[in-house]
Amino acid sequence: MRKRIVGMMLLIAMILVIPAHAASERTIAVVPDIEFDGTEATCTVRITGNRTSDRITATMELWQGSKLIDDWSASGYGILKIDETATVEKNKTYKLTVYYTVNGDAKTPVSISRTNK
Repeated sequence: MRKRIVGMMLLIAMILVIPAHAASERTIAVVPDIEFDGTEATCTVRITGNRTSDRITATMELWQGSKLIDDWSASGYGILKIDETATVEKNKTYKLTVYYTVNGDAKTPVSISRTNK
């Protein structure tokens, strides 16, 4: 009986020694996209914060050259997704720029360009 108790105590001690790691910290991810369907552009961005409690605020702008076609803003916690549409022209190149902050800290804007073929 004494051997069982000692064995159980050793097992419990080993379990307690194993460090409990919190979920590893994620990096902030920003994934913008533009998809075309004729003369309609669907503009999306998905921003993932480090933690679910991160406050994310973003503005997404669609440009054709120096002309602002449209812009949209949203905010949320942890993960923010903006999904909007705009009227565009065929055979033109469009740039989608995302300005965002995480917990009030402004981050470097992210842009992509696509041509509506």
